[in-house]
Amino acid sequence: MKKLIVLFLGAYAFFYLGQKDLLPSIDQVKNFLDYLDSPLKEESQLESAPSSPQVTNQETVEEQAATSSVPTTATDGKYQATEIQTYLVTVESGKLVVSGKPTPYGKYNQADGVILYIQEQRADKKTTIKVPFKKGKIQYEYPLAYTVGDVIINLDEYYNGKEDDPERVLGYAEYHLTDGDPYLLPSFMVQSTDPGLVALAQNITNGKKTDVEKSKAIFSWVAKNVAYNAPLVNSTNPPMYTSLQAYQSRNVLCSGYAHLSAALHRAVGIKTKVSYGENHAWNEVLLNGVWQAEDPTYGSGFINANTQKFVPHYQPAYFSKTDKQKEGEYPW
Repeated sequence: MKKLIVLFLGAYAFFYLGQKDLLPSIDQVKNFLDYLDSPLKEESQLESAPSSPQVTNQETVEEQAATSSVPTTATDGKYQATEIQTYLVTVESGKLVVSGKPTPYGKYNQADGVILYIQEQRADKKTTIKVPFKKGKIQYEYPLAYTVGDVIINLDEYYNGKEDDPERVLGYAEYHLTDGDPYLLPSFMVQSTDPGLVALAQNITNGKKTDVEKSKAIFSWVAKNVAYNAPLVNSTNPPMYTSLQAYQSRNVLCSGYAHLSAALHRAVGIKTKVSYGENHAWNEVLLNGVWQAEDPTYGSGFINANTQKFVPHYQPAYFSKTDKQKEGEYPW
């Protein structure tokens, strides 16, 4: 009986669908059966499957965007970008570039911006800068004093009304800049681009054709025109004279001789180091492919053992030597 009822209902459904033109054609049925037997079915299903769960909640989308990793920024590829939580630090075209947005903690506590503690060794410079957020992010560029030398930046978030502690920061980035030759470029101790020193160097070397001739002329001028500050010879904390101070005062210690000589050499394109050892400073100059020691301090004279006064007495032999053992080089 049940079979008859099912058969009757099936016949009625077939008749009803036929009247409504809802029955599939014979060709449609064949195509469907061919599809079921085809190995492409599985491939089609795989292609249509989503690769990851879809997010339909707008709040969730915004939350994911807010907590995403460090933002990307263009770099010149020479210096590796440093991630400091949600911030990115790099060096581009002589500038320190900082970009990013508040950390989750900073966002929750309504941080006002970031505070940067920047140290530039070659410039002997320490800078503290507060950069406020603009539309919830920062994009800041800090022009560096020099394109060579070590640079360190500590980064933290700051809050108005709260005292900043440079010892507690989110993180730091450190770079050793090499965009130039440190032995040809100026520094805070060797001001080789100062107009007065450049003019002096050109005047001293005028008519000299080779680097050896130019270097000998510079050595001679410094040794003959700068005096040694004898009263400070045994000072426990002797001053460090810059090249400008040495030129202006003409009465210095060994650091003044070495820095002035380095500045004059670099001003005419001769690579020069400032070396030290045994509580003394002198120069190493690149001549004919060899680093040659030059000691303008010892070349200028000596201290009288009885009077403890400086006695000017030019010693040309120190154009190519020093009596001290080298221990290192100053980073400028």
